[in-house]
Amino acid sequence: MNKKVIPVNLITGFLGVGKTTALMNLLADKPADEYWAIVVNEFGEVGIDGATLASAGDGLQVAEVPGGCICCTTSPMLRVTLGKLARGIRPDRLLIEPSGLGHPAGIVDLLRDPMLASAFDVRAVVSLLDPRHLEDQRYTLHETWRDQLQLADVLVINKCDIADEEQIARAEAMGVALFPPKLAVVRAIKGRFAPELLELELHPERWPTIDSAALENTHARAHGAYSPTAQRSPMLQSAAAARESEPVVWPICKTQSSLGSHSCGWIFSPETLFSSSKVADLFAAMSQAETLGVQGISRGKGIFNTERDWYRFDWVDGMTSAAPAAYRRDSRFEVIVEAEQAPDWRLLTEVLLATQIK
Repeated sequence: MNKKVIPVNLITGFLGVGKTTALMNLLADKPADEYWAIVVNEFGEVGIDGATLASAGDGLQVAEVPGGCICCTTSPMLRVTLGKLARGIRPDRLLIEPSGLGHPAGIVDLLRDPMLASAFDVRAVVSLLDPRHLEDQRYTLHETWRDQLQLADVLVINKCDIADEEQIARAEAMGVALFPPKLAVVRAIKGRFAPELLELELHPERWPTIDSAALENTHARAHGAYSPTAQRSPMLQSAAAARESEPVVWPICKTQSSLGSHSCGWIFSPETLFSSSKVADLFAAMSQAETLGVQGISRGKGIFNTERDWYRFDWVDGMTSAAPAAYRRDSRFEVIVEAEQAPDWRLLTEVLLATQIK
């Protein structure tokens, strides 16, 4: 029986942002000896994108799920399609293009379902963004548009040939400022970005340092300098090899001190489940920071996979808030303290660990 685990990437973005063109470029650069599969979902009943992608050449299987959104109303159809892929000749890679109107977080949840997780490995989620949309409230106030950006591990600012530099710079600044941070924010023209971005290390925090210059090669390729025969970036090569050879040890903990401020962050596997009420109590306790063994908390934020759903929690100026979150890469919590000396984080760590559901 074929037990090969299938790496999966979601290629998301709002209607008309260039997802199908980006997929065509990825297929053009696909290694000739690899067999890939694509699941494409169109909101209408008549499939167009699937027919376009199917013409990309040999070594490709295209499955269409038309009429609705595979993130919600037709999710049983997606489960059936994924089951067929797992039982057949497993592809070397699966790309999923949800409808531009879909909430793709549900697809990630489905892929991590115990019935499917043994066959599929969720890799970087790529979201395409038209920078001109940041000036249009039809997009910026649209829940799905915001969720697609929040879910993304890699943000591709597309259509840079028809947007002006101010619009592009604004989109880049927004992407860099998002929490949790993106693995990469790159520019693209006509949906062309480096295929290596599909294989970025999902948890670079576990390494001592990250060289931001290591993505210069992929940035150049996204602007048209990419050649499928070019040598692969050493950083990306080592990241892919590390993922295969060295499993992540959870939780990841990182501390930092600078200019009188100190931060501590914890990162948990996406499968770790937290009690929403206990997490809410933890954030409420920040208003009496001494009960957590620290003083001078200025900011607290986190995203947690709870028994209810994924939620983002925030604490600032004594006020706590919580809202549903589309992010799915991991659960994480970060606290920033203003003090002369770095605090002892042990008690806060114990309280945090106690919010987990055993």
